[in-house]
Amino acid sequence: MKQIVILLIISLMSVFLWGQVDIRIATELGAAFSGYNDVRSPNEDPSIPLLSLSEELSTDPVFSSRLLVHYKPHPRHQISLLAAPLTFKPEGTLPNQISFEGVGFAAGEKIDASYRFDSYRLQYRYIFPKPIYFLKSVGVSGKIRDAEITLESQDIAGKKASKTNTGFVPLLGFTAGYPLMDELELVLEAEGLASPYGRAEDLYLGLDFMINNKLNARVGYRLLEGGSDIDEVYTFAMVHYATAGFSIRL
Repeated sequence: MKQIVILLIISLMSVFLWGQVDIRIATELGAAFSGYNDVRSPNEDPSIPLLSLSEELSTDPVFSSRLLVHYKPHPRHQISLLAAPLTFKPEGTLPNQISFEGVGFAAGEKIDASYRFDSYRLQYRYIFPKPIYFLKSVGVSGKIRDAEITLESQDIAGKKASKTNTGFVPLLGFTAGYPLMDELELVLEAEGLASPYGRAEDLYLGLDFMINNKLNARVGYRLLEGGSDIDEVYTFAMVHYATAGFSIRL
């Protein structure tokens, strides 16, 4: 999956650079902090208790990153590719007996876990000629999530259970901005959608600073929340990000 996305980004950039059109590359770096993170797999029997990867186990903050490539074929239209990998490494001692993917883990058993949630998106934005109040753009995204949850016993060699899930999620989004001064803007970006089977939300609030007509810098807070509640798996998580980044127009 990652190789395909990287190839698409390189191909897209090559085409656009050859055509000398409006391209912007943006990156966002920072720290990711786990909020709630509850899992159960399979999810057919509600009597099986949920496992909290953030409360019953300990989850340290991790380095986070995301890369975006924006292409404007027209001043009112923007197409973007986004790659946002994320992996937490919870660990600790289970307070209660649980079952995960048919493997039983006893109370008091020491566990190494992995929670991976990689997100890839193809985005389209319509940019208003002038902001409507503070609304600058609206659009849609197609998101591919590539997720995996793994539990491994520290006490019993070879005892391990893993659940992978790859799926497509459509999202609606908008961008709003409030100018604080000529070079400084308060920005709100949001994408999300909900259904009876789950939801996904990605919210960003921060400050954008225009260094020159090609280079922008930003700092802010991002919230990622959502999950699925289906027979195959129950997984809902919230992640908080402290971020800093920049974008450059080629």
